[in-house]
Amino acid sequence: MGKIKETEVTCKACGAVSYYGKQDAIQNLGKQMQNVGKDLTCCGCCSVLPNKKTVDLSKCPQCGSRAITKTTIEHEV
Repeated sequence: MGKIKETEVTCKACGAVSYYGKQDAIQNLGKQMQNVGKDLTCCGCCSVLPNKKTVDLSKCPQCGSRAITKTTIEHEV
């Protein structure tokens, strides 16, 4: 049996609880790096390419508040 770690995010403003895993954080970081790379190498043709949609993991996904607490939890699988 293995263990899966994920981060539990609890919003102090609205009380919403959400979860994200390590893979979610890595994918989000990759998209952010692609956006930065595109912006740094920008030429006239690059301005028409859309940025990758990223999620701000330091905000509540429900209300957008930054008043959150993060807790790492483990699940047995």
